[in-house]
Amino acid sequence: MKPSRLLAFIALLCAPAHAAEPTLRLDLGGGSTLDLILVPAGGFTQGSPESESGRGTDEDARPVKLTRDTYLGRTAVTRGQWERFIAETGYRTEAEVGTSGGYGWDGAVLAQRKEFTWRNPGFPQTPDHPVCLVTFPDAQAFCAWLAKKTRRTITLPTEAQWEYACRAGTSTPWHGEDIAWHQGNAGNGTRPVSSKPANPWGFHIGGNVSEWCLDWYAPYPAGAATDPLQANPNLSDKPRRVLRGGSWIRDAKNTRSAARFRSDPRSRNADIGFRIVAALEATPLPAPRPAPAEVLPPVESESQPLEVTPPTRPSQAPAYDPPARASIP
Repeated sequence: MKPSRLLAFIALLCAPAHAAEPTLRLDLGGGSTLDLILVPAGGFTQGSPESESGRGTDEDARPVKLTRDTYLGRTAVTRGQWERFIAETGYRTEAEVGTSGGYGWDGAVLAQRKEFTWRNPGFPQTPDHPVCLVTFPDAQAFCAWLAKKTRRTITLPTEAQWEYACRAGTSTPWHGEDIAWHQGNAGNGTRPVSSKPANPWGFHIGGNVSEWCLDWYAPYPAGAATDPLQANPNLSDKPRRVLRGGSWIRDAKNTRSAARFRSDPRSRNADIGFRIVAALEATPLPAPRPAPAEVLPPVESESQPLEVTPPTRPSQAPAYDPPARASIP
């Protein structure tokens, strides 16, 4: 190789990799888009100090390192974005397929009725509200559709990815002031996803709807962790997935950055939604086939209602029973 070509080749190898764009907009078709923000690799303290007011017994602080840059949804997936998925695929949610419907707002509490689905959670929504009444498998179906459409790896966030992005470099109970819709200020239903201030990294996160994470619920293992993902479903009283963020029907303390919840993956409540994580690069190759769906019990019948059991050990996060409260004016 000529010296000039050798020098050019060495320069190419030594050149810095192309930096990822700070934001990403995915085209969902039909004029609908979904915005994501770059989350840089880094470390943070997951959980909360013992002195934090309102903390749960399962929030023991630990150092966590995340080694990969990712894109995370700027907001929870909206009803408008979900409608685009439904229009293109004809997908029917578990609340729609089942015989008992989901848990929607009946004017006083979340109650299970056949008519309660994402189309009718019991309160009015616009396309800018977060979609709700979706189960963990429903959210996975959206991710699989979007992965095929964009040729990117699309998943739900891990619990650590969610908290890291929510904190956005902060170590306080909340990432800012007046950042969440909760029982004390939301009224009887969800609000538009961008109607509270964003955190320092630009995410509208915490409150409004609780969000599914990839992890199975379990107490944090002791010691530091790198890219943690709890893949063992058998470390709780029954297999439950992690939910993060609190919601419009939960107390304000449940919207703290460290607050944890757990729920049967088939739960379909009017205060549960999700957001997505996307890989940095699309692939020109055909998208890989989605992983086989996890084996779950059949959708319940009228004679077999969904069992929701409260936690039995103080070390566990609150089970996500349908919340009840007096109607807020």
